[in-house]
Amino acid sequence: MKTQSQRIGWITLPLMMVMIHFTSVCFAQEKGFTTQQMANQSTSILYGKCTKVESAWTKEKDMIMTTVTIVPEYYLKGDLGTEVTVTVPGGQVDDIIYEISEMPTFRRGEEVFTFLWVHPTGKTLVTGGFQGKMEIVEDKVTGIRTVAGRQLSTSTPRRTDAITSDQVRRERRIPLEEFTSEIKGYLK
Repeated sequence: MKTQSQRIGWITLPLMMVMIHFTSVCFAQEKGFTTQQMANQSTSILYGKCTKVESAWTKEKDMIMTTVTIVPEYYLKGDLGTEVTVTVPGGQVDDIIYEISEMPTFRRGEEVFTFLWVHPTGKTLVTGGFQGKMEIVEDKVTGIRTVAGRQLSTSTPRRTDAITSDQVRRERRIPLEEFTSEIKGYLK
């Protein structure tokens, strides 16, 4: 027969391991990618308009996935056709929201600039999580289209560099034409 302390030990050890795991996850930092790194790692780079955003449970009912349809206006790299279906982990089905903090979100009607890669399963995913999706915003006065949320530096980070999501998400705007020229320079 086990003593009271032996029973508590068997319960406490797994509980402590779970607490250590969640503590380390909470303080994890995300590696920031430069624009050049994302361009090189992407199968396709495009900008266009989101025409459809739908979320659904996986077959196993263990996760919600969002399917985004983008009609490309222009490809800078690769060509995935006249409509691109992008899969993003997370989303909302009825009253249930499944959020993954480092994943981008899309809205129907939104114009986006995005870096994409094709997974071996055939699904098209966003390169670099939220870093690989930026909104295109048109200035109402000048009519100049800008890439909003262009948060990445073009310099290569040192191996020890790690940045938090808040640091990466700082919004900056660059004219779309200037941004596409920068990306084209990396692809030569």
